[in-house]
Amino acid sequence: MKILGIDTSSEQVSVAVGDDESISASFQLASDRRHVESLIPAIELLLRNIGISIHELSAIAVDLGPGLFTGMRVGITTASTLSDIAELPLIGLDSLQVLAHGVERVALQELDDAEIVVPILDARRNQVYWSMHRIDHSSGGALEEIREPRVGEVEELIEDLLDRSQRSVVLGTGAVKYIESLIEIPDLALLGERSGVRHFAFNAHLPHASTLVSLAAKKYAAGRLEGSPIAPIYLRAPDAEIQWLTR
Repeated sequence: MKILGIDTSSEQVSVAVGDDESISASFQLASDRRHVESLIPAIELLLRNIGISIHELSAIAVDLGPGLFTGMRVGITTASTLSDIAELPLIGLDSLQVLAHGVERVALQELDDAEIVVPILDARRNQVYWSMHRIDHSSGGALEEIREPRVGEVEELIEDLLDRSQRSVVLGTGAVKYIESLIEIPDLALLGERSGVRHFAFNAHLPHASTLVSLAAKKYAAGRLEGSPIAPIYLRAPDAEIQWLTR
């Protein structure tokens, strides 16, 4: 099994090939929102480096968002086109789930004491996207989603966390941006703080195609493939539409 993962929901372009046990190769590029120009060359370079063609893949996985609207559309359109060309299954996953499961790639002692992982992405306009995932320590730290992706003001997120009143690890661009407000919440820590880790082998605050591939491979192996068209997860209207309506 070989799955190509495409993640363009953030300001970086991230692609990877692998299965549920290992990643054959991955590539991250700070695209400065130039996803259209960067994505196809990144995929071609990745496949060439590991010596396989797109027709040798088992499936293609793509991040559906929420995130940067233009980036999401570029990734989904590219993944859908490649899926049609090579007649491969297409698997979509949300960016908050991908971000949350990225913590499984870093063995941090702080997770031993935490009860939930909260991925938070900056949605601009003083808003954030977030979800919540319970840590099942009885099964090796597996994550179970207990709050579906939502968007709201930072104050709404804080209320949600206070109502939950659990030991939390937060991560993501939204967590970094608003940490001064979030850190006032009891028993909450930014990923890496409790263990003193400040630098990771990858940017742990962005969704990565490597994590996307691992999650998609599990769905593929279990036969849980998408039965409906893949569509972006926006959660709110695009900024351009909001600006037009508020003129």
